[in-house]
Amino acid sequence: MAMGRGGSWKRWTVAAGLAVVAIVASACAAAPSDTSEIPSLYVDVSDFKLVTDHPTIAAGHVVVGIRNHASMLHELVVIKTDLAPDQLPVDGATAKAKEDGKVGELLNIAGGASRKLVLELAPGKYVLICNIAGHYQLGMRVGLEVQ
Repeated sequence: MAMGRGGSWKRWTVAAGLAVVAIVASACAAAPSDTSEIPSLYVDVSDFKLVTDHPTIAAGHVVVGIRNHASMLHELVVIKTDLAPDQLPVDGATAKAKEDGKVGELLNIAGGASRKLVLELAPGKYVLICNIAGHYQLGMRVGLEVQ
């Protein structure tokens, strides 16, 4: 190795530059792909009420647009179940509905915010809830049928 210090420095600089390019490229590739997808279902959240824009949707790839019209923090939990929306069992210690059959969730939806949740839904009946302590019992639930 007869290059001396100058050659080693150039190789190190080129290697470091290539490493930065690789890191940036991999970060771009890992960016969420759902940010530009148009929701196939909208869920409007207000204080102690959930409303969908239609009660039935097609099975498969579903983009849920969640719009929190309330001033407080809410969440959306999607549960596959044959139970009626108001019949989910509730844990008395936590004041939360049990989430047996959960297929997806989006937590910490700030008041006034809109977010998206991407799911693959099989045919069946679902219940959408806000499961912050006490919110389910106060009426934050709605049924959804997937065909």
